[in-house]
Amino acid sequence: MRRPPAQLCLALLAIAALFPGALLAAPPVAGPTPAPLASPGTPGGLPSAGPYTPPPPTPGARTSPSAVPSAVGMPSATPTGALVKYSGQLLDVRGGFVFFTSGDGFRLAPNVTTVDYKTGKPTSRPAETGLYAVATFTPNGEVVQLAISPAPVLAEASYEAVRPFVVLGSTTVVNPELAPGKEALSGRPVPVTFTVLVPPTTKLDQPVYIETDKGNWDPQQYKLDRIDALHFRVTLRLDSGTHFLYRYSRGSATTIERNRSDMEVPPRNFFVKELDVYNQDDTVYHWADDPVNGGGSTNPGPDNVPTPFSANPFPFPTPPIPPGKGGLPSPPPIGPPPPLPTPH
Repeated sequence: MRRPPAQLCLALLAIAALFPGALLAAPPVAGPTPAPLASPGTPGGLPSAGPYTPPPPTPGARTSPSAVPSAVGMPSATPTGALVKYSGQLLDVRGGFVFFTSGDGFRLAPNVTTVDYKTGKPTSRPAETGLYAVATFTPNGEVVQLAISPAPVLAEASYEAVRPFVVLGSTTVVNPELAPGKEALSGRPVPVTFTVLVPPTTKLDQPVYIETDKGNWDPQQYKLDRIDALHFRVTLRLDSGTHFLYRYSRGSATTIERNRSDMEVPPRNFFVKELDVYNQDDTVYHWADDPVNGGGSTNPGPDNVPTPFSANPFPFPTPPIPPGKGGLPSPPPIGPPPPLPTPH
């Protein structure tokens, strides 16, 4: 076997040092170099390329979202005109608007539908106060669907996404009772003390109350404290500018106060002024259940109060009225005047 010359071996070692791997595909020196296999349809006899496989991404390199399919977990871009969904607790639905407890109101579309949140099917359940709803907005800000739920639900959009759709409030109208004038009313709490003088027929174990139109005339709305035999008192903290009607009672509709003539009393009119404190003194002359012209008793007025000089100013029972015409005593007979004395 013939050996290659030493110069050729040195040249091959130099090439291998400069270009690693360049001689790996070289044919053995001892045998003839095989000819490359030609593939049909490939110019120059080169093999045809197989399917292209993209290289793995380089760690730390930024990838365009459009190059990554949404199935991998990245959200796709929201298309223009997509519906926005926002949830909250309902306050009221009326007049073509829906109001949430946050104080925001939104306009309802003419074709708005109400569905069940869990099933997504139409429901006949009205959108009542206290329920929760998912409002679906169109791009122009109208609610086209309300999904009703008895429990809170998560919103698919933030409040900032629906804030431009909030209906602006109406023009502010100043309460005439709180309008600035001669007496500026701030609406701050004012301690108002009500003191009432009751008739002597009020028993010591009977309570006294104040009822108002603001409390739907509840005969036991405010209970007063007894401070002596005939006086009751209570202190209420009322906002300045408050206006209401009131009257006294002993706790029921049959024990409301009466006037001096034992007739029904019209409600008292009260307005809280801008003061540090306020005292209101009243007098009750009769109760509706006091005995009148019967029952062996009379209705004494508040002026007939027992004193050390008059321990019993209203005697019980009432002395009988002498018989006569109309219940009055008969007038004495009218006769001639007595004779004048004879002068001496």
